Amino acid sequence: MANVHDRIKDLREDKHLKQRQVADYLGISQQAYSYYELDKRELPSRHVVGLARLYEVSTDFILGMEESPAGSYDLNAKFVQDVSLEEVLINLGHLNKDGRQELIKYLTYLNSLQSDAEK
Repeated sequence: MANVHDRIKDLREDKHLKQRQVADYLGISQQAYSYYELDKRELPSRHVVGLARLYEVSTDFILGMEESPAGSYDLNAKFVQDVSLEEVLINLGHLNKDGRQELIKYLTYLNSLQSDAEK
């Protein structure tokens, strides 16, 4: 699990941004932001939220609670048995409107069964 300071530095570098640009976005000095990346200061929650918006990731990802940013999926990973998520999505795309509505009803039903079992 990555540390917050490593994660925010990696995100900034992936977007080819300078510390000054991120600091301006957050409304703080470049030096203050630098301290977050160097792990010399704790990153306040308001800045975690701001960085999540800037980088379009979840706050959990920034905090190291999730290993991948929200919305990123490996479509070739095995979803169930030997079926990939990509294959599931392709098959979903082949359903007509009525079929998709029935599938959504069924998924809602399965989800409620799972929720009931977890209580």
